[in-house]
Amino acid sequence: MATAQSIILHHYPRSPFSEKIRLALKMKNLAWASVEIPSIMPKPDLIPLTGGYRRTPVLQIGGDIFCDTSLMLIELEKRHKISMLALPGHEGLSSMVGAWADYKWFQTSVAVIFGTIGDQVPQEFKDDRSKMSGRPFNVEAMKAAAPFMKDQWRAQLMWIETRLDMGRQAGTGDWLVGTKPGLVDVQAFMNPWFVEQNVPDFLARCFEDAPLTQSWYQRLKAYAGQEPEVLSGAEALDIARDSAPYLKAASSSAELRDIVPGSRVAVAPDDYGQDWVEGDLVIANAERIILARYDDRVENVHVHFPRTGYLVRSL
Repeated sequence: MATAQSIILHHYPRSPFSEKIRLALKMKNLAWASVEIPSIMPKPDLIPLTGGYRRTPVLQIGGDIFCDTSLMLIELEKRHKISMLALPGHEGLSSMVGAWADYKWFQTSVAVIFGTIGDQVPQEFKDDRSKMSGRPFNVEAMKAAAPFMKDQWRAQLMWIETRLDMGRQAGTGDWLVGTKPGLVDVQAFMNPWFVEQNVPDFLARCFEDAPLTQSWYQRLKAYAGQEPEVLSGAEALDIARDSAPYLKAASSSAELRDIVPGSRVAVAPDDYGQDWVEGDLVIANAERIILARYDDRVENVHVHFPRTGYLVRSL
């Protein structure tokens, strides 16, 4: 039964960013609880936790709410060192690979997928993503761009093939860094998975020239992990309400901005889905921003954001 110490993932099955965290949970063989949320707004059982942040997934541990997969992976490693994914050689590199996979390669994946199956997408999904991105969900433009984007997507996949081939020739293992899979592999996995869910024939064609990458991908897919406990959104909200956020000393040491603990600030992604979350600053450093928030449904929570990729403004 889920408690204040349980890992609770708010996600939906076809979310590629959620799959990144699901893979990490499997590889670490961690117990976790699953809350399935809508793929589009409204998300009435999520927003009380996040204060307005709407992206998927969101990770909850008691009254601490973690936004963005980059920070979720850091937090899981800090709390659960076995089985370790932050292996020697992955330090820093995993964040760099994650930035590429989450932005450049992901946007190419989106163009490939919706340029191929855009006509099958429900109108409410198109409307939601148009609002989220701030630009029209133009299926005809995606169709026209799809052949070029497929070239770009395959070229990026071949970076993985090159890395695996160099590792094999050097005798250093069958993973992207060394002899064991780690965070770099987790970060790179998401886009092939996303493409396979939607345009599997295209991925199969790409794998024809990337046999090492195909083998790498299948080995990652083979992780089983633990079956999650299923929770409702209301149950997760009750857990947050009945839990106190993990006590942390307030700090803004080495902070470049003129913000101090207790300042009223707002945080939002720097690219799309810019829903500003307001709260009182608890911690600001090069890794993360933590806001203390109060909501009638969950009472006191701490909302964590990574520093990279997020904007902070004083109120």
